[in-house]
Amino acid sequence: MQTKTTIITITAAALLLAALVPVAVGSEYIPESYTLSTNYYDVTGEPYLIATLVGDRELDRGEDAVLEITIQNYGAIYGIKGDEYLDPSDEDYDDEVLLATAELDVEIEKSCADHVDVVLFADSSPVDVIIDVQEIESIEAGKIGTARFPIHIDDDAPAGTYPLHIETCYDHIRNVQVSGTPDKPDINYWNTTGAQNQTIVIIVEKESDFEVTGVASDLQVGGAGFLNVTYQNTGEETATDAIARVSDMLPFTAVTNQERLGTIVPGESVTAHFRVNTDRSAVPKVYDLSTGIRFKDEDGDIQISDPMQIGVTVAPKVPFSKKLLANKWLIVAAAIALLAFGGWRALKR
Repeated sequence: MQTKTTIITITAAALLLAALVPVAVGSEYIPESYTLSTNYYDVTGEPYLIATLVGDRELDRGEDAVLEITIQNYGAIYGIKGDEYLDPSDEDYDDEVLLATAELDVEIEKSCADHVDVVLFADSSPVDVIIDVQEIESIEAGKIGTARFPIHIDDDAPAGTYPLHIETCYDHIRNVQVSGTPDKPDINYWNTTGAQNQTIVIIVEKESDFEVTGVASDLQVGGAGFLNVTYQNTGEETATDAIARVSDMLPFTAVTNQERLGTIVPGESVTAHFRVNTDRSAVPKVYDLSTGIRFKDEDGDIQISDPMQIGVTVAPKVPFSKKLLANKWLIVAAAIALLAFGGWRALKR
């Protein structure tokens, strides 16, 4: 009992000496049953990692973002107990004190997490995790490590709250034993692994979103006509002061390239009518044209929808002779009407 008291009371002095003793920490994993070394201390402690999402958790559908996760180590050393008695009367007592100090200097690192792998799982959330594993070399007790995960919110993600699963896997010291001499101690230790699971939450915000549900036109080569585009608010918010626009793009020139749509509630469809000229050099086919909507959200902030591509059909120019042929009965009727009118005036005279 007296000898155990001796090792505890000399701990403070031994810690001061530890800085003078070179410690060569081995990297091999040694089973607990080895007997070539001495275990002077039993130290109780381990890492305890807590993950926290830093920054804005409110994101928009279709957004590319980087989630910054801090990993704080709340681990600690809970107890230090002498395991090997020392007899001050032994001739190698001073050497054993230094060896015990060398062991303790390593063993109090049991609360440090090494080779920390932080893994982010989207599970069933509408999130694409671009790089799902980040490594942190070590996180000492009381310290913080940071992992950054690039993600993409699905373009059609419904508004709502979504959980993301974080798993942290790490190594930490299980036990330490020592042999050798004070000037060249042989520190033997073996590691164990630990894992902790947590959940963080992100929010996909409500917003107005639009898609084109219909396109109709009567455009011909070298002519003018109307391009009718139907938009639907597929989002969760009402859009106000909405204005639809089409871009000028060869072979089109928009006489009116925007039209006021007003208020569009979620699920509602509205049609904009654009008057468009088609160049004489146009080839009859389907052309791609870009369109979009400028609007105010429910906070009164001005927003612009993502560009939407539409297909616009340009028909061949109809020759004048075909136009006459197509309207021959109308022409005949007009001629008959003129003849009848002329005959009636002649009779009246």
